[in-house]
Amino acid sequence: MTLFKQLLKNPRGRDFIVGDLHGSRPLLEKILDKHDFSPERDRVIAVGDLIDYGEDSLGTLRLLGEPWFFSVAGNHERVIANHRDALAERQLSKAQRADLEAMGSAWLLESYDKLKDDKWDDLITEVMNLISQMPLMIQVGNGPAAVGVVHAELPLWDWDQNIARLERVKKMTYWASTKADPQLDTLLWGRSQVHEVLEGKRPERSVRGIDWVIAGHTITGQPVRDGNRLWIDCGAWDERPGRGLALVEVGDTLAVSAHYHDPSVRTHRFVRRGHHFHSVIDATG
Repeated sequence: MTLFKQLLKNPRGRDFIVGDLHGSRPLLEKILDKHDFSPERDRVIAVGDLIDYGEDSLGTLRLLGEPWFFSVAGNHERVIANHRDALAERQLSKAQRADLEAMGSAWLLESYDKLKDDKWDDLITEVMNLISQMPLMIQVGNGPAAVGVVHAELPLWDWDQNIARLERVKKMTYWASTKADPQLDTLLWGRSQVHEVLEGKRPERSVRGIDWVIAGHTITGQPVRDGNRLWIDCGAWDERPGRGLALVEVGDTLAVSAHYHDPSVRTHRFVRRGHHFHSVIDATG
């Protein structure tokens, strides 16, 4: 198995793509309920960073066991994998522990400190088994209406070229390593493209071979679009006003709902016609 996952078009219901969850499973469930989500028909695809910071990292990670939930990996999952051996052996160095603390992994470190060996072995094995099943790219659907999902940004401007690069790396090999692959780091850590968009440094640009590319990783006050690229990390774990969880309903029109903690909901709808994009609704409610 490779680090690329293909999901066929959902013939029974809707597909929702959600921003970085960071342990915010209760918030996700609340918002899905508002959208009349049906686990028998609908699916959720997340942009990664399921863990850290929020109130229920383990519960959020366990969503990967649900048949309706899928996610690419984020940099937070990668950092846990980088320390997998030291975690499993309970041999974290001060530097490794500081790294995990800085990433918001208190939920894991608390168990590392308190659980008995057998319970800790069960927990860290479960965590790593769940993380190790995560791809780095997901494609939803086929043909001109396909939607791509990554955590941060693509290193190459052609969707199929990025797939070809990933398919040379076995998933098991990637996650068994305690070191990140520099050729794949951009997918997990890249911020240069969204910063260029926010700073207005480059003209609008799109990724070839895919209808939309949806990512997270960089917190913005609202979803940010440039060409056929859309960033949707609105800071779900942060309960301050102006932060919340973005949800995209996939279709001929992308319905992007940002659910804020204030509480308010701002909805943007994007329709792609050829190489031209139109925002047809921008409402606050």
